[in-house]
Amino acid sequence: SSLTPRERDVLQWLVEGKSNKVIAFELSISPRTVEIHRARVMEKMRADSLPSLVRMALSAGITPKGE
Repeated sequence: SSLTPRERDVLQWLVEGKSNKVIAFELSISPRTVEIHRARVMEKMRADSLPSLVRMALSAGITPKGE
């Protein structure tokens, strides 16, 4: 709940398995900005790796858009 709207956007794309470059393109931001948002999301959610972050997001009810 402490994530910003943009951090939530990035998290959603990460749950869908998209790369930083794809996320950057889709959100019209730089890949470096995606990296910063991703790092902040991981810090806020206390995730030590991307797979654990995705598992946390899935268990919190964040699912890929197609599902």
